[in-house]
Amino acid sequence: MSDPQLICVTGADGAGKTTQIVRLAERLERGAGKKVAVVTVWDLLLDPETQDLLAFEEPAQVDRYLSILSPTSRALFMFHCLLQALELGKRKGADVLLLNSYWYKYYATEVAHGGDVEVLRRLATVFPPPDRTFYLRLSPEAAAERKAVLSGYETGFAKPRSKEAFVAFQRPAHDALEALAEELDWTAVDANLDQKEQTELLLAAIDA
Repeated sequence: MSDPQLICVTGADGAGKTTQIVRLAERLERGAGKKVAVVTVWDLLLDPETQDLLAFEEPAQVDRYLSILSPTSRALFMFHCLLQALELGKRKGADVLLLNSYWYKYYATEVAHGGDVEVLRRLATVFPPPDRTFYLRLSPEAAAERKAVLSGYETGFAKPRSKEAFVAFQRPAHDALEALAEELDWTAVDANLDQKEQTELLLAAIDA
């Protein structure tokens, strides 16, 4: 069996990654006849084979746990969840694995939390490089307007969890993502565009 194609849609919190992943999965399955599996950091909580074996039952509990960890410890936790989610995805025998955020967003978030960039990048070497990475580019201010609920993780565990705290924390995370986008030659997509237009741009790039 050949390895699945790895397609990543990444970006900061609020950029619309999940929406585009859902749209891409539908189009690739319906239009291209591909078997698609989506990979997210939450898959251990969602997969019937693993969800009853965890100490956590919902994302809010994970968020509280993350608040007591250091940036490196938090990255190790997030990375191990994501790496196992990747293994779960591979077991589904899909032609395409759609990677939601991948390690990039969590790395950038821990940079914003003050993590050691060199250490975080060494930890991330366990992940295979995607065949194609799309970067949904959106300003922290625009992202804040889209967020109905703010987690501690994406606001730097600020109290209160305000949109102002979200924007202030997300700025260095955005800077870290921008640096990765340039270094790794991602395909940038303006996340202010209509959702349908974004999907068409992604599909055209995949088919090219």
